[in-house]
Amino acid sequence: MVAVIPVGCVWWLVTVYPSAKCSARSCDEEAAEPAFATVYGAALGGLFVLGLILVVDVLLPRQEGWRLHRWLGMAVLVPVPFAVGRALGWW
Repeated sequence: MVAVIPVGCVWWLVTVYPSAKCSARSCDEEAAEPAFATVYGAALGGLFVLGLILVVDVLLPRQEGWRLHRWLGMAVLVPVPFAVGRALGWW
């Protein structure tokens, strides 16, 4: 569930921000205001999620002697809560 924040920020940057009315000097107030926070939300949230993936999917299984292929395969499920939320129209 933690991955919803950075994936949502990246989604906004990819879909909403490019459609904002921006010129070489300035952007529309509606797009410029949340852009700064969204970029940092995506960056910091993404680093946090990558750290969780490293600990849960790589370091813990290695410490316990489990094979990594099953755990690394589960890492692709990280964006699933965001995809479900988008499909249900939650944001």
